[in-house]
Amino acid sequence: MNRACFIGLVACVARPVGTDGDLGFLLLTRRDPAGERVDRHRVILTPLHVPDLAEFTPGATVYVEGHLARHGERGRVSVIAEHAFATLPAPPPPEEAAATGSHASPREHLRAGHARRVAIGTARERLIWVRPATVHPRASVSLAREAPRGVQSRSRQRRRQRRLPAIGSTPA
Repeated sequence: MNRACFIGLVACVARPVGTDGDLGFLLLTRRDPAGERVDRHRVILTPLHVPDLAEFTPGATVYVEGHLARHGERGRVSVIAEHAFATLPAPPPPEEAAATGSHASPREHLRAGHARRVAIGTARERLIWVRPATVHPRASVSLAREAPRGVQSRSRQRRRQRRLPAIGSTPA
């Protein structure tokens, strides 16, 4: 049987799709436990099964149950929702406070992948996925360009060789 059940994050505000009064939004689900990759699912809410859209704001965790079908002129595969409801509301936007300290993480570490809300409070509000990244890569990479004292770079050695006359030749 063609059934699909998802729990994920709402990525954008539900918008009208098609001509039948359907609404659609994107749902983000984690592909792997480490959160390095996410899957984006198109979810179509038909007029018969429209939940309270006030709860479907970007960043909210929702449960969607339905079936897979082609929808619209392009015929893209979408989840046609039969049941959908919010399980957790979207987190409140961060409060902007004055910085109290100047702490910078001194060691290299892996920042986990996470969802981030952008354009909060506007019509373009949506959720994006920030990939995992290495923060403060080892200092040896940045210092590798600097040669130790007394050691010259190859380009500097070549320039110096061009200026010195060859052994046994007479200066002009």
